[in-house]
Amino acid sequence: MTSTILRAEEVRFSPFNLPGFTGGTEAAFLNTDTTAAPFIALLRMEPGAELAKHYHPKAIEAVYVLEGEMINDGERLPAGSIVSHGPGVAHGPHRTETGCVLMFIQYPGVGPDDSVFV
Repeated sequence: MTSTILRAEEVRFSPFNLPGFTGGTEAAFLNTDTTAAPFIALLRMEPGAELAKHYHPKAIEAVYVLEGEMINDGERLPAGSIVSHGPGVAHGPHRTETGCVLMFIQYPGVGPDDSVFV
């Protein structure tokens, strides 16, 4: 097995909307091969964007605030903050007043069948 390297200039954000999202969001998928490493994605949220409260029946998840401020279930989390949880733990809503960039690290990965909105 080899290492996977993705340089900053190779990161591409695309519009990203799922049920449960409101406001402007873009995502960049850094690793989707969960045989090599956890699923890793960046989510850019515009001011006022929100992701509804939800849980993942299968995945462990960590969310790291890279830029800006995320409000998680009413608690303000500035850049450098992290929130993590195991499978089945409801979390959110995630929202932002200022805009933010979040890094999601999930294992074994989250797909359409592993996000349940509360």
